[in-house]
Amino acid sequence: MKKWFSNMGEKFQQFMYGRYGYDELSRFFCILGLVFLFLSLIPYLRIFYLLAFILLIWAWYRSFSRNIYKRQLERQKYIEIKSRISQRFTLCKNVWRDRKTHKYYRCPNCKAVVRITRPGKGQKITINCPKCRQEFYKKT
Repeated sequence: MKKWFSNMGEKFQQFMYGRYGYDELSRFFCILGLVFLFLSLIPYLRIFYLLAFILLIWAWYRSFSRNIYKRQLERQKYIEIKSRISQRFTLCKNVWRDRKTHKYYRCPNCKAVVRITRPGKGQKITINCPKCRQEFYKKT
């Protein structure tokens, strides 16, 4: 029995040779598909069953695909989108954490976020953007 499992493992490795494999995007599709599958159990939400099926099939297709270049481009776009969302949540968390001691402003030129210590109310302040070195004025 042990030899049979060993042979099956080798055959699977040979089958997967030259294929893309399982990555973060495939895992995301599988998890989202399972969530949709559970949502489809709720009455009147049967459309989620079809969406779950499509997502799970797409995850398998990506894993067994031989077009590695396209799968890498898809993964790169996913990582960029995930990174933007993560940065947005981190910024919101930091703004909330520092709400009593610091103030956050966005540079009008390069859109970078600048954190300064909270000045008194009603003052005009000059802010130098550390990214583009442009000077801009804000009223607190």
